[in-house]
Amino acid sequence: MEQGTGEKKDLKRFLRPVAIGVAVAIVLVVIVLSIQSRMQALKAKPGVAPTAQSQTSKTPEVHKPEPKAEEPQIGEIRREPSRPAPSYTLPGSRTQSAQRGQVQQKIEPSIPGSVEKPVPGEAVKEPSPHTKPGAPGVPSPKEISPRLPGTVPGVTALHEGKHEGVQLPEIDPTPGVTFVETMIRLMEHELKGRFLGWRPNDLIIGRFTDNINNYQLGVLEAMRFTTLRLKDSLTRMGEADAYDRDLQDALNLFMNKATQFWFPSAEASYGEAVEHLKRFLDKLKRGERKFYYRVDNLISLIISYNDLLGNVNRTLIMDKHPDGKPVSWFEVDDYFYYAKGVAHVMFEILKVVRVGFREQLAIINATEIMDEILHELSRAEKMDPWIILDSDLDGLFANHRANLNAPLSEVAHLMTVMSRF
Repeated sequence: MEQGTGEKKDLKRFLRPVAIGVAVAIVLVVIVLSIQSRMQALKAKPGVAPTAQSQTSKTPEVHKPEPKAEEPQIGEIRREPSRPAPSYTLPGSRTQSAQRGQVQQKIEPSIPGSVEKPVPGEAVKEPSPHTKPGAPGVPSPKEISPRLPGTVPGVTALHEGKHEGVQLPEIDPTPGVTFVETMIRLMEHELKGRFLGWRPNDLIIGRFTDNINNYQLGVLEAMRFTTLRLKDSLTRMGEADAYDRDLQDALNLFMNKATQFWFPSAEASYGEAVEHLKRFLDKLKRGERKFYYRVDNLISLIISYNDLLGNVNRTLIMDKHPDGKPVSWFEVDDYFYYAKGVAHVMFEILKVVRVGFREQLAIINATEIMDEILHELSRAEKMDPWIILDSDLDGLFANHRANLNAPLSEVAHLMTVMSRF
């Protein structure tokens, strides 16, 4: 019995402090919760009355009526109350402030080309010849770099930023250099830059890559038209001027059959044509040949491209061949990628034309027309479906030829408008 009684006492000694600790913790939790609820209630009550100390410390403000402005007598000049001058001024404006009996004027830089009205009583000073403001948008003599007339450094967007996504190149100051360099780059990519190079004359692999084959055929056709304009008009002063020999050879080599496999191969002929273009490029850089920025040269290039687009658009909409044979489903993708190749060359060349012929486009009021042409060509560039469908125009599935024909038809229409100037 004594042993059992001792165990109970030990248990009570152990449990007593535990019970006391638990009770104290519960009491503390209840106190904290009550304080928090009281604080939240006080915060939730709107318009709590201030304490006596805060009430006594604040005195109601007395709003004094503003003194009325005295009416000026006859012959007396009415003076407005002086107010601090604002921290900003409009461009070209002048601010006057009366301080210490003197009139101080703060002149902000004015807009280029604007004319400021002189202040009464102030002598008009003529600007020096080196600081005369020019027309809006014309850089100062210090900012003028050896660039083409009408080009502005840093201009990479289209007219007034209407069409985003078309970045204009910064062309070489020597006329025609960037134009010929673009032609060389486009053709070298198809000959050397693309995997397996030129495809239309491949005996085995070319039979399974008809999409790339027809794309390259479109690039070649557009290059032929561009080289012809470069030889006939862009590099000649007039009809009596002689042709450049390298441009003649380049055009003749581009005219070789695209599917020629041997003796000579197509890629060998086109590679030699590119070498002739490089020789002509060296002549331009040395000043031995000229590239002329003229309105008639611009119009002749646009007319040539418009003729080429007429054939392209016809293949995109026709259902039957001239002999009455219907267009096969296997021919649909050929026409589509051929048109893509033509549009790609036009897009790259006309971006250079947009910068180089800047002044000529402004003369015939065709700057916005050229911007719209580039916008439509950029839409054609972005079309790259996985499979070419040729469904009915009101069918459930797409008709990709008709989709591509839409922007290219608009380009042809705009080129027709430009050719009438």
